[in-house]
Amino acid sequence: MYEPSNILISITFILLHFFLFLFNFHVFGKKYFQPAVLFSLLWLVIVSIHFACSLTILDKLDPLSVSTYLLFFIGAVCFSLGSFLVHASWQKRNMAAIVPPPVAEYQISLLLRLTVLAIALLGLPFYIRATYQVFIASQIENFFEGVRTAITYYDEDVGPTKYLSSFSYLVFAIMLYAFLQKRNWTNRIMLILSLLASLTYAVLSTGRTFFLIILVLYVGVSYFFSNRFVIKKYIWLAAAFLAFFMLIGVFWGKGGDKESSAKDNLRASTEVTATYLVLSLNAMDYENTHFMKINYRGDNTLRFFIKTGKQLNLISEKKVARLVKEFLFLPYGTNVYTVYSDYIHDFGKLFAWCMIFLFGILHTWIHNQAARTKSFRYVLYFSFLLFPLLMSFFQDQYMSLFSTWLQIVFYVEVFLVVNKIFIDRKW
Repeated sequence: MYEPSNILISITFILLHFFLFLFNFHVFGKKYFQPAVLFSLLWLVIVSIHFACSLTILDKLDPLSVSTYLLFFIGAVCFSLGSFLVHASWQKRNMAAIVPPPVAEYQISLLLRLTVLAIALLGLPFYIRATYQVFIASQIENFFEGVRTAITYYDEDVGPTKYLSSFSYLVFAIMLYAFLQKRNWTNRIMLILSLLASLTYAVLSTGRTFFLIILVLYVGVSYFFSNRFVIKKYIWLAAAFLAFFMLIGVFWGKGGDKESSAKDNLRASTEVTATYLVLSLNAMDYENTHFMKINYRGDNTLRFFIKTGKQLNLISEKKVARLVKEFLFLPYGTNVYTVYSDYIHDFGKLFAWCMIFLFGILHTWIHNQAARTKSFRYVLYFSFLLFPLLMSFFQDQYMSLFSTWLQIVFYVEVFLVVNKIFIDRKW
C-alpha cells in the first residue's frame, strides 16, 4: 500500500522523467517523434499511469522501490545520451553544409506493388488453414484461446506461412508510402486491401500487440509526409487504439466475456488494460529487489543465434531460452518484465543500460536519415523500429524479435533491388 513517503518518491521520479522530457524536447528541436523525446515521453506517461492506477483501479499494487525507479530513469538518460551523440555529430558535420535540393519522389513500380499485394492476399487461405490446424492440435474449444495457447505454450507454429504475417505488415507500409506520395484511387484501393490483409493476419495471430505494429507503421510513415505535428490527432489515435484493444480483449476472452453485461465488461477490461500498461514495472521491481541471478551466458540476448546454432547442429547442449516468461502474481498476474529484464539476466544492469544507449544511437541515426531524405528505406525502418521502442515498458522486442527484424530487412532490401529493376525497365 502507498504511504506518504512512497507517494513522495513516486512524484519525485515522475518529475525527473518530466524534466528529462522537457530537456530533450528543447534540445532536439521540439520534435515529438525524435527518438529521445519519444522515449522519455513514453516512460513519463507509463510511470505516471502506474502511480495513478496504484491509487485507483489497481490499489493492491505495491509501490516501486527507489532502485527500480532509478533503473528506469537511468535507462531513459542512457537512451537520450545515445541520441544526443548522433545529434551532435550530425550538427557538426552539417553546420556549414549547403542545404541540399528537395529529394526527388521515390518511384515504386505499380506492377511490383500489385505483385506483393497479391502475395499477401493469396497467402491468406494458406495462413488460415495452418492456423486452423494449430487450433485443432490445441484441443481447446475456443478458437482464439486454442491458437494462442498452442503457439505460446506448446511451441506450435503455422509453419512457413508465419513469414506471410510480417510480410503483410511490410506490404501495408509500402502501400501507405505510395498513397501518401500520390493520393489517387488506385493507390487508395491498394492501401485499403493491404490494410484488410494485415488486419486479418493480426487477428489470426491472436496477439493484440500485432495491431500496434499496424498502428505504428501508419504513424511512422505518415509522420514524414505531414507538414505539421497535430497532437490532438495522436491523442485520438491512442484513445481509439485503447478502445479497440479493450473491445477485442472482450471478444477474445482477455479482460471480459461476451456473455457478461457491458458494465461488467468495461470494469474487467479496464483493469486488464491497466495491468498491461503498468504491471511489467512491478514485475521488474520484484526481480530487481529479489537479487536476480545473472547467468553471463547471453541466453536471452543471443537467443536467435543459439536457436540457429541448434538447428544447424552446431550447438547441441545449450538450451534455447523461452520467449514466454514465468507468471508472477503481484497480486495481479503478469509474465512481462519491461525491456530491461532479459539484458540484466544476461549480463547485469550496466549491460542493460549500454544496450539502451545503443538503441538510442540506432533510432536517432535512422530517424535523421529518414527526416533528411524521406528515403523509402529509412522511413520504413524508422516506422518498424517504433514498435520495440513503444513496447520498451512492456518487454524487450529488440533482441527477442531479432529474426523478425532480419525478415523485415530482407524484405525491404529485396524489394528495393527488384523495384530498381522494374523502374529501369519501365515495367
